[in-house]
Amino acid sequence: MPTIPRYLRTAGLIGLVVSLALAVGYFNIRPSSFDTAPLVIDPLQPDFFMENTRILMLNQQGTPTYQLHSERATHQRDDDSTLLEQPNLLYYRLGEEHPWLLQAQQGTVTQGGEQVEMIDDVLLQRQDPSAPTARLTTQALTLYPERDYAETAQSVRIETAGSVTTATGMQVFLDDGRLELLSNVRGQHELQ
Repeated sequence: MPTIPRYLRTAGLIGLVVSLALAVGYFNIRPSSFDTAPLVIDPLQPDFFMENTRILMLNQQGTPTYQLHSERATHQRDDDSTLLEQPNLLYYRLGEEHPWLLQAQQGTVTQGGEQVEMIDDVLLQRQDPSAPTARLTTQALTLYPERDYAETAQSVRIETAGSVTTATGMQVFLDDGRLELLSNVRGQHELQ
């Protein structure tokens, strides 16, 4: 029986060890192991956030509908809403030069921007320097930008030059500037 030269046996043994090492390496470091699984699977976790946010929403004609500034905006993946910290919203009515200012401590923009909910120290004020200024304050207000409409069921305080009016619940029709107070309306007027 012929004997296999030593160098062939050594080469065969090294080849077998290298093949075994490559096979073990492939199964330990295979391409699918580089697929990153999400670190957090909780649906209540936000998928992104932004600091010092500025959003400009345009209508179909390309003119501003509203301009939103927020210290922080956190997008919620589960319901596609965006939570806002210290939102400041300038709402432009079609055909008017001066916007309405809407501020609060907290806010939420729902999916598609159909609804903007403002919470805590809400201020609604028209930004027209030529018209008398009225300050409307409440603890919660919901704005529907596409309908030019805002409402609240909370207590409302309206301050104008020389008068203060309080009520529970309010509807604001921004398209024609009409305001309806719903109940418990009280007014205090100063004569000058």
